[in-house]
Amino acid sequence: MMDIRRRVELDSDMPNYTSIVPVRRENLQAPVYRQICKLILQGDVQPGQSLTVASLAKALDVSPMPVRDALSRLTHAGVLTTVSGRTLGVPRLSMEELEELYQVRLEIESVALEWAVARRTDAFEANLREILVDLVDAERRGDNKAFIAGNHRFHETIYQQSGSEILLGIIQTLWLRVSPYFHLLDAQGHLQLSNECHEAVIDAIAHGDAAAARRALVEDIERAHVTLVKMK
Repeated sequence: MMDIRRRVELDSDMPNYTSIVPVRRENLQAPVYRQICKLILQGDVQPGQSLTVASLAKALDVSPMPVRDALSRLTHAGVLTTVSGRTLGVPRLSMEELEELYQVRLEIESVALEWAVARRTDAFEANLREILVDLVDAERRGDNKAFIAGNHRFHETIYQQSGSEILLGIIQTLWLRVSPYFHLLDAQGHLQLSNECHEAVIDAIAHGDAAAARRALVEDIERAHVTLVKMK
């Protein structure tokens, strides 16, 4: 099997699958699920856009069965829904749903951050600063797709440092539901403001100041939420 990225020719109303790669045929359920999650988290699937078993199976070079399993799992988690007939896709969130996701994110992600501060290491801080360099570069180039990917990596690195698989699972579901909207944020000049918050989070972590880190994170989440609400 060729271990290269494959460009899949899709209809204009289908997402771009070029960020995912074919997976090996053994133990397919887990890697197929991860690849589809990656597609959603990187903003490659827009709200209301369709995901089909056939197109995903072709992109991943697998049979339809593990794709169906992954889509079913994501549907049960509320990440996907029926958007047309029997076709699944990312749901269009209502104002009430956006507000609820925002409030839950504030609580859950703040806890994960505080736990991460308590378990901070020099390597952890250095890793965050390296990611921030990439985020600033993406901001300067106006590369929203690269920023979305880097932003997820930045936050995921923090939450992994919490050491809690339970928190990570909850946060991943929250991000899977809101990430498709992140590709809209650069329209309001959000990227620079977000990086200012990221830098403040890192500085607070370096000083072991969980309260200051939480304030910066809350500001980051709040700014994104306000921008999304304006664009609804």
